[in-house]
Amino acid sequence: MPDSSPVELMSLTDGEQVVSVRIVERMSFSGTDRYDTLRAEIVVDTGFVSGRVELYLNAYDLDRWAEVLESVAAGGKGTWLESGRSPRIMIDPTDENESGCTEVSVYDVTGSQVVVTVPLMDRPDWDAHRQMLAVVRSRFQLER
Repeated sequence: MPDSSPVELMSLTDGEQVVSVRIVERMSFSGTDRYDTLRAEIVVDTGFVSGRVELYLNAYDLDRWAEVLESVAAGGKGTWLESGRSPRIMIDPTDENESGCTEVSVYDVTGSQVVVTVPLMDRPDWDAHRQMLAVVRSRFQLER
């Protein structure tokens, strides 16, 4: 029996606050027996606010996440899921923002219209996130 536990694609945390993306399962939106979609959820958990929102990812979204990882690892800002069909995540790893630390913003553009920005005191481990992406791609192979 295959492991059905969620797999983390992203876990941006400082030990107290977290923004994560968990892959729940792969699905077929094409009506064939080929898997082309991942059902996932964005989870925000802080001492002030907690919430989750469902979203669906495809192989191109994973490719774009790899590009965003390269950008933020180099110290640049990154925006992921800009299509307007799902919540958007913005990552600002610079020290030049208002909080002076990495900020992760989740924009629920397709549902509640709520925006949450979470400051993280610890710098994210981008290599660990590259490994998470590799695990997701290996475990949930998608058709293009």
